[in-house]
Amino acid sequence: MTLNIVSDRRGNIVSISQFGDVGDKISGITTAGIQAEPGHHIHEIEVPEELGGISLLDLHKSYKVEISKGVGCLVKA
Repeated sequence: MTLNIVSDRRGNIVSISQFGDVGDKISGITTAGIQAEPGHHIHEIEVPEELGGISLLDLHKSYKVEISKGVGCLVKA
């Protein structure tokens, strides 16, 4: 599963969305034509299989984004 995530400077998730969460289109800030606020970053992250069963809300509450070699990945908060 691929997620579109907006994070702040510390990696905290601000917005999270995925293809199909509201019909056949991606919802959320990343496709609404809205610019991320200064200090926010937009990531397209492939969720590892072991996290595939976790709801978007639980990912938002329990994980953050860490940048490694220019690529965002989810890590336990």
